[in-house]
Amino acid sequence: MSLDRPSLGMRISESFGAWAIRRLAREVVVEGLERLPPVGPVILVGNHISWLDPILLACWLTPSTGRAINWMGKAEAMRWPLVGAFLRVNGVFGVRRGAADLEAFRLAEGVLRDGNVLGIYPEGTRSRDAKIATFRDGAALLALRTGAAVAPVAVSGTERLWPRGALLPRRARSIRMVIGEPRRYTYAEGQRPALSLVAEQMRASVAELLPHEYRP
Repeated sequence: MSLDRPSLGMRISESFGAWAIRRLAREVVVEGLERLPPVGPVILVGNHISWLDPILLACWLTPSTGRAINWMGKAEAMRWPLVGAFLRVNGVFGVRRGAADLEAFRLAEGVLRDGNVLGIYPEGTRSRDAKIATFRDGAALLALRTGAAVAPVAVSGTERLWPRGALLPRRARSIRMVIGEPRRYTYAEGQRPALSLVAEQMRASVAELLPHEYRP
C-alpha cells in the first residue's frame, strides 16, 4: 500500500537523516520545495550520484510539504537484514533491475492513481562520473499513463559526501538540491509521443538545474 502522509517511523528517520547531513556537510542548499503540488499524483525524477540522494530529498521535502515519498528501489536490497525493514518503513518497494518487472510497475502506477508521490531515478543506477546519464523509459511511461505531474530534482555535491564504493559517508564542503517546476506530459488521441523522447525531455529538465560540470 502506498503512503500519502509520513508515518512515525518515517518522521524519525528523516529527522535523524537531516541532523546527520547537516553535520557532515558545511553547507546544505535546498531550493524549490514550494514547487511540489500540495495534492495529486507527482513523479519526482532526478539525477543519481550517491546513496544519499533519496535521503536528502526525503529529509527536506517530506517535513516541508507533509507528503510522503514512495520509492522504487533495488529488489535485492529489500531482502537484506534490517536494511529491508528500514526501506519498507520509508516507503520503498523493490524493482528487479535488468528485467521488465510488471508487478513493480503496477505498484508504481497504483501509487500515482491514489494521488501520491513517487520518487524515481531514471538512470537506473548511480553515475560513475557524477554526470547525468540517459534516462530509461519507465518514468516516461508512468507519466503518460497516469497524467501525473513530473517534478525534476537536481542534486550536486552528494557524490563527495558519500562517494560511490565508500562504506561510510565523509565530510563535504557543500551539497545542493534544486526542485524545478513540475510538468505534465500529455498527448492528443492517437498521437502518443515516443517514450524515448519524453524520457529525454525529463532528463533535460533535470540537467538544466545542475551546475555545468554535472551536465553531459
